[in-house]
Parts: sequence; structure tokens; C-alpha cells
Amino acid sequence: MNNSKNSFILAGTIIGTLIAGTSAYAGSYQVKSGDTLDKISKANNTTVQKLKSQNHLTSNLIFPGQVLKVNTKAQTDENIDKTEKYVVKLGDSLSKIANRYNLSLTALLKLNSQISNSDRIYIGQTIRVSGQAPASSSTATNSHSNATYTVKSGDTLDKISRSNNMTIQQLKSKNHLTSSLIFPGQVLKVNTLTSNPDNSKNTTEVYVVKLGDSLSTIAKRYNLSLSALLKINPNISNSDRIRIGQTIRVSGKAPASAIKKTSKSTKADQVLAAGAKYMGAKYVYGASTSRTDVFDCSSFTLRAFQSAGVSLPRNSVAQSHVGKAVSSKSLQKGDLVFFDTNNDGVINHVGIYAGDGQMLNASTSQGVSYANINNSYWGPSFVKAVRVLN
Repeated sequence: MNNSKNSFILAGTIIGTLIAGTSAYAGSYQVKSGDTLDKISKANNTTVQKLKSQNHLTSNLIFPGQVLKVNTKAQTDENIDKTEKYVVKLGDSLSKIANRYNLSLTALLKLNSQISNSDRIYIGQTIRVSGQAPASSSTATNSHSNATYTVKSGDTLDKISRSNNMTIQQLKSKNHLTSSLIFPGQVLKVNTLTSNPDNSKNTTEVYVVKLGDSLSTIAKRYNLSLSALLKINPNISNSDRIRIGQTIRVSGKAPASAIKKTSKSTKADQVLAAGAKYMGAKYVYGASTSRTDVFDCSSFTLRAFQSAGVSLPRNSVAQSHVGKAVSSKSLQKGDLVFFDTNNDGVINHVGIYAGDGQMLNASTSQGVSYANINNSYWGPSFVKAVRVLN
């Protein structure tokens, strides 16, 4: 008897909900099999909490056929452009990602206008793989007095502040935010600089160095190559030496004094930055030179030097015969360093000197990683070094 009564009540509730949802509210959504409140809220530019509040739900339980009130924003043009995103993993390239989503490389680049170099993507980067191409790189409204930005799924304060020439603190202060929590559909006030073409041409943003920072990590944080970061900071003479509290320019035009000097140091940084992009990739003996998810020592150096327009032979012995021999006391960043770890008189390993006694290499035990060339393992095995960068 109780079961019959409960079934009757549940059926009545469902029918009542369907009638009320369709007649009393224009913005509605009918739950389908597999739906969740999280999925529905994201599709309709709202939050789970707002969805529950709007529909007087006391739990996350929903059922197919149930009609929910949703934001009327779900019917606007903004929601027609449903954007799907992909997070870059080790071994990915833009071509691979495009193929995976049945896109041409050109179409993928149109969806991701912020990508200036199709060969430069990094692990953890978010790539748009569907939706409409942005009308422009700036999504702030064109109002000189009240420029605003509507938060989208996947946005962070860091991302929004950078695209609007602000710091996170300025953005939080302007919007009276007490935390970094934002939600899709939220409207934020942003700098009017984004709608002023003359000011935005050379707006300089700076970053203050913190404990554990390196120029490479700072460059990656602001989607810059190490070379680009060094160009806008010509005062930095040694890319391995930055100090806590130092101010680094992370946007704006390079000073006239820094314009296009392709020095040996810049090329070396280019090579090291290209190699560091594959940090953590595993070692596989005889790895194909077309692969970027695994390397052996010489396929790694070959790949890194390609970024500076330098072609190297395939194996470590052949690579030891190119360029100019240099002593271990005269090493410079970008030099190739060679080792005989079997102590049989034959070179069997190569790495790229990175400064301060470190090399970037693909080793059998650590894969792509940094190592001290003077430690107890590499020191006794050192054979020679050559300089291939002019």
C-alpha cells in the first residue's frame, strides 16, 4: 500500500513539475538521460547553486523528463557558440589535435587566435576545439567609460587580467573581490585601456620574481618564448641569474636597443627553451626523430637545435664531429657535451650545456631532464664538447 501511495505521489510530482515548467516559465530545460546539474548549469551560463535555488531543489537528484527553469541567457547568441576545449598533453602537436577533432590546422588556429606560433604549445595549455572563432583577441566591451568582461567557462582571474592589461590585484580591487573565485556569466569591470588602440599598443605589464622562479617558468606563465622575454628585458645579461624581488617586463614592446640581435646567447636560449618544452619525456633507444613523446639522447639534441635552424647528424658520435671543439673550462650555453659512460673509448651520450655546470639531456634513467655534468656519474665519463652555434 505504501509503495503504491509513494508511486502515486512521485507521478503526481513529475506531472506537476512538467506542467508548471512549460506553462509558467519561458526559459526551461527538459532533463535527458545522463544529464547532471553541473552539465545543465554550464550549458546555460549559470551555477549549480543558482539552478537548485531557481528550481527549489534540496539535492542534486534529477530525473529524465523533469523540466527545470534555467537562465534566459541560455537562449541568447552567446550560448549558440558552445565552445569545447582540450588540454595539451605530453607528445601533442596542433596537427594531432586538429586531426583528433576533424579540423584543419587553419581552422584550429582561427579558433585560437592567441597562438602566434603553431609549433609552440605547452603541456597543460587549453586549446579551443569547437565553437565560433573570436571576433577579436579582446572580449571586453568597447565602452570608454565602463569596459566589462563576461566570465566564460575555463576563465581565471590571471587569464582575464592579462588579456585586459591588468594585474590580478587591480582586477580584484576594481570588482571588490575578496577571493579568486569567479563563475561563468559573471560580469567584471576591466581596464578601459583595452578599447584605446593608442594606449594598448605598448602597455607594459611587469612581474615581480618570487622564490623558485626562473625566466623559463615566467615566460611560460605569460605564453612567451624565452627569447621574447629576454628581448623585452635587455637589462638581463645572464638568463640564469635573476633575484627575488626583481621586476621583469612581461608585455609591451621591446626597447629599440633590444631589437633583433640574434646573438649566440639568444640562439642558445632558443635551443634550451625548445628542449625544456619536452621535460619529462621518457627515454627510448633509437627513438624516431619524428616523435616528441619519447627521445634518445641524440634525437633530443637534434630536435632542440632545429628550433635555431641548426641541423645535426642523427647519432652522438656523428654530432661530436660537427662545430668547433671547446675545453670543459670554456663551456657556454648551447654547447654540445659528450660522454663515454661505458668506458670503452666510444662516445655514447650527448647533452646540451645549460650553464652553471648543468646540461639538458635525455638520459636512460630520467628521460628529458637536467643533470650536473660534474657529478660522480657524468664527471668521469666526460669526453669532449663542441660549439655549433655561431
